Amino acid sequence: MPTAQMVRDNVQGFAGPGTLYKVDPPMKGTEYLLLFYRPAFMGQEGQLNVILATKNGASFLRDVRPQQGSHVTREPNHHLALAMAGDYVIVDPEPEPDEEPVTPEPFDPAEHTVPEVNDYLNTADPAEHERVLESERAGKARKGILGGN
Repeated sequence: MPTAQMVRDNVQGFAGPGTLYKVDPPMKGTEYLLLFYRPAFMGQEGQLNVILATKNGASFLRDVRPQQGSHVTREPNHHLALAMAGDYVIVDPEPEPDEEPVTPEPFDPAEHTVPEVNDYLNTADPAEHERVLESERAGKARKGILGGN
């Protein structure tokens, strides 16, 4: 099913504020369509315009030529215009996947100098303090950390 996903609303620079959609499949070489409504003016009915656009909302072509789906109306309807443009159905954006929390690596005394390890131990809770000392005993066993002669 062809889909249209809103990318940005209130795009300026046209006869009325525009709404940018990313469409799949692309239309005439671009993945983006911009819809804007030109209100009724001096006896002319209003018109909902569909134009080929870039990802930034600018016209994809040098001229702003209305595309299939553009139509005269008093009540702009993006669902209708996109359906007429290419059977596009407006869909909500895919939810952003929740990033798994990054668990920091445990402090490894072997990767630090004696002063760095001692500074860390001064702020560590009792369980972490003991874990680091055990790791030091099993590793470098430096007297400046463990004490002794």
